[in-house]
Order: sequence, then C-alpha cells, then structure tokens
Amino acid sequence: MKSSHYRVVVSFICSLLFLLALSPSVVFAADGEDTWEFHIAPYAWLAGLDGTVATLPGLPPADIEMDFQDDIMDDVQGALMLVGEARKDRFGIAIDVAYTDIESDSAIPGQNFTTLSSKTKNWLVTAAGFYRLMDTGKASVDALAGIRYWSVDSELALSGGPLGSYSVDNQEQWIDPLVGLKGLTMLGGSKFFMSGFLMIGGFGAGSDFMWDLNANLGYRWGEMFSTTIGYRYLDVDYENDGFLYDVAQHGPTLGLSWRF
Repeated sequence: MKSSHYRVVVSFICSLLFLLALSPSVVFAADGEDTWEFHIAPYAWLAGLDGTVATLPGLPPADIEMDFQDDIMDDVQGALMLVGEARKDRFGIAIDVAYTDIESDSAIPGQNFTTLSSKTKNWLVTAAGFYRLMDTGKASVDALAGIRYWSVDSELALSGGPLGSYSVDNQEQWIDPLVGLKGLTMLGGSKFFMSGFLMIGGFGAGSDFMWDLNANLGYRWGEMFSTTIGYRYLDVDYENDGFLYDVAQHGPTLGLSWRF
C-alpha cells in the first residue's frame, strides 16, 4: 500500500477512535488523587527495515529491505529504547527515546557494482503532553500532542565491480509535530491487559507524513511491575534537497514496566 493510502486509512482510524473517546456514553473522569504517578518502561524493538533511501550528493534512490526474522539479529549493531511518563490527575507528560544502529549488505544486479551496503543510525526522541479522556479504573484513554525529533545518519556504499567502490553519507535532522491516542484496558478479571498507541504527524512541517502504531499484550505481576509483548509499525516519508528517507520500521516489541 502506498504512503498516500496509509494516510487516508490512519487518519480515518485516528478520527474514529478520537470520536469514540469523546462519546458521553463511555467517557467520564475518575476522581484523581493530588499525587504524581510515574511510569518507566525500557523495551526492545526487534524491528526490520524496508523502504527507499537516497543520500547526497550523488547516488540514486536505493531500496532497503531487512527482515527481522532473518536479518535483524545480524544487522543490529546497537539499540537503546526507553519510555517514561509522569501523570497527576488527568494531565501528564511522556518521553520516548529510541536509538538504533542497523547495517546490512545485499547483492544487486548490474555490471558496475554487485553489492549494496547500507548503514542507518536513528535517534527518535518524542516528547508529548497528554490528557486523560477516560478512566474507569480498569481502562483508560489519553489524547496526546507533542513533537518528535529525528536524527538519521544514512550511508550507502556500492562495491564488488569493475569501478571499485563508491559511497556517500548524509545526516538529516528534523522535528515532526504529532497527535495521537494511547490507552490500556484490563482483560476481564485477570491480570492480563492490552495497551497501545496510535500517533500521526509530520504534516509537511518536518516529514511529509509519519504514523506510528503499537499494540501490546501485557501481564501485571503486581501493583508496580508488569511485562509486555507486542508489535510496532513506524512509517515515515521525509524528503529534503535530494535526501530521501521513505522507510517503514516494524517488528515485535518486548517491554518491562515499573509504576510508582
């Protein structure tokens, strides 16, 4: 599905969820306590990478495809991921930091070069404020708005042919505004729960468009500690002065969570 189709689908889903969250039949505010609640969650994202990347000053766009099942354990050179939240009554702030260093080699057809090497280092730092729309004690929905800082250092190298080798490296930084929803619901009377978020952003201010979807199944071991397993799909389309980064990063997530 092309990026323009993704925009229509995601915008529709986000609008629908937002209207449901605002519906008087399901929304009410639980009585909040005048204390701060904190949430810290380190997580692992075993993400594959696919899309199109072009760097300056001269290489044409190159297709990148790395399957997390087959490639990611060999391709990931480093990763750091952490979510932190602080909430008081119905208002809160959230920070999400994700760093990945991915390298891969792939064979390409052609007479001049036979191998394409790709190196991509990403910093994603998201800061958002959120407002609790619904809290039943067992389920909650938050509306959020904020910004996401991107730092993408990408290098493409061609080798293995009569022309020797050729490489080009470029770093881009930009900031995307974003809006979205996040929520959590306990499953019946068990200690299992579902959680996740949906964010869209960019809108031409930074990237052309960005959307980020995450869904998790979790288990609450106690009042403070829980674990999750889920899936995250992040798609971004950014282009500036010949630099192109139209990439989807997706794969399973594993998380630990402390609330205090």
